[in-house]
Amino acid sequence: MILRLLTVLWLAAAFALSVPLPAAWAQGAQLEKTLRNERLKAEERKGEVRRLAAREKSLAGKLGEVETRMKATQARIAKQEEELALIRAEEARHAGQYEELRVRREKSVRELRRLLELLWPVQAQGMQEGARLADGWDSADRRFQWNGAAYARARAMLEDVRRQEQELSGVLERQRELEQRVDRQLAAVNAEKDALLKDRLALNARMNQVNSQRRDLEGELQGILKTIQQLNYQLVSLRGRKFEAFKAALPWPVGGRVVTAFAPEGKPARRGIGIATGEAATVRSVFWGKVVHNDVLRGLGKVVILYHGGDYYTLYAYLSETSVEPGQDVEKDEPIGRAGYYPEAHGNGLYFELRFHQKPINPQLWLMPAH
Repeated sequence: MILRLLTVLWLAAAFALSVPLPAAWAQGAQLEKTLRNERLKAEERKGEVRRLAAREKSLAGKLGEVETRMKATQARIAKQEEELALIRAEEARHAGQYEELRVRREKSVRELRRLLELLWPVQAQGMQEGARLADGWDSADRRFQWNGAAYARARAMLEDVRRQEQELSGVLERQRELEQRVDRQLAAVNAEKDALLKDRLALNARMNQVNSQRRDLEGELQGILKTIQQLNYQLVSLRGRKFEAFKAALPWPVGGRVVTAFAPEGKPARRGIGIATGEAATVRSVFWGKVVHNDVLRGLGKVVILYHGGDYYTLYAYLSETSVEPGQDVEKDEPIGRAGYYPEAHGNGLYFELRFHQKPINPQLWLMPAH
């Protein structure tokens, strides 16, 4: 059953990733062409990112200028508020003067009305008597003196009322001027504030737009760089990191001692080797490759299978935990997990297989003999 599962797994991985050696060489030129195109795209995106960064810096400078103008405007507003407070105080003083003048005018009008009410009968009596002589010259003189004084008083009071009306008119005019002045200052301040706020909102909107564009381009650039990295890996794997060139030079996947040797014809057959290890020993990739399997297999526990190109695969079984994901590229000697309980070792250990064209081959012929 285990053999059938492994065979199916090897075939699935081979179908998905295996490339015949002649096709791999033919694919190199296409990879290089694609790599050049991706590098050109990366340079273009870098240039666009730089231009957007410069634009963002320029907008930030303009926004700083607007903020400086805003601060200056706030200072002017504070000063104008002080002036407005003085104007308001002056308005209050004029309002008090107006009220005082109004009271005085009403009092003067009442006195003038009372005096005219007293003079009118006298004037009417004099008109009725006509040219008739008074009782005596002394009485006529007194009456003349009294009438003259009364009329003089009335004229003075009338002039006082007129003057008070002029003062009231002046106070009212001054109040209107002050109100107009306040309105003009407030309108000017509000207009400047509105203009600055409009500029700041426009700059912020543009800044957000540029920032969003820059982030999008940076994300696209990261994707292109990742693609370049993958293409480089594929190209190096095809042209430089040939698995067959490392026979007898591969590092051991884990430190320990061999407890089961390669015996494909044995009973039971062993298509790999078993290594006893220390507790939670780190298991590493023996070569550059890609993770094609990371899951539990019945009879083998947690299993990681790596594809190394050229139809070479390695299998790592009885892991207590893994640190890679399917599809992930791994480096040579990169940790892929930790050794778990291995029955053949009666403790912690690792079962390791090496396959070529889905056929198991003796790992100890490929691992460094110094182990």
